[in-house]
Amino acid sequence: MDLNRDAATEGEVDEAVFDEEGDPLDARAWLRRGVALRREGLYARALEAFDRAIELDPSMADAWRNRAVAQNNLGRFEEALDSSDRALKIDSSNPRTWIVRGFSLHNIKRYEDAVLSYARAVDLDPLSQDARRAWNNRGAALDNLGRHEDAVESYDQAILIDPFDAYAWNNKGVALSALKRRGEALRCFEKAIEIDNLYWTAWMNRGNALKALGRDAEAEESHARARELCEMK
Repeated sequence: MDLNRDAATEGEVDEAVFDEEGDPLDARAWLRRGVALRREGLYARALEAFDRAIELDPSMADAWRNRAVAQNNLGRFEEALDSSDRALKIDSSNPRTWIVRGFSLHNIKRYEDAVLSYARAVDLDPLSQDARRAWNNRGAALDNLGRHEDAVESYDQAILIDPFDAYAWNNKGVALSALKRRGEALRCFEKAIEIDNLYWTAWMNRGNALKALGRDAEAEESHARARELCEMK
């Protein structure tokens, strides 16, 4: 299953530009700098900027949340969980923080807790793009718990919010494959590819579904396309 990894913080700060000539004691300027660095994939430097923002203003929930995102990107999931919990102590009403927290929990295999965290995000803003991400990630956690029927329902909720969510279509196909509903799974993978023709995971999963249906030649073509796209990454 594919989690929506970085979308949880997109657009949460009005400016992603840091003025190097700006006030070095401006916590929000350091937050903006961290967001800009994170978007460039410079996660360690982004973390330093968020740490500076927090040093200047420990009550800034946005900085704690973004700190958690950077720590997740660096694979420091336990630390990210602590940062997201710190953010929630300041502001428990932000659905993005619950998504970031769920991602941390997911990656330390606390799937039940991740499900609850994603569910809280949905409760706070049920029809938003944040809710779509939360439904998708909740489904992935449920799949890891072997609760594939519940996972399908979760992916359906994500798709209801955004029918063009390639992640959710692919993941629904994975859950349906686990339930041995291979024809339905194949249609989901093909829908994901229709939305994003460069989505190599969906091509690989399509090949697996075709092979399970005995359509070996088509399966090999799909797998070859997946390998080609993966090498291009």
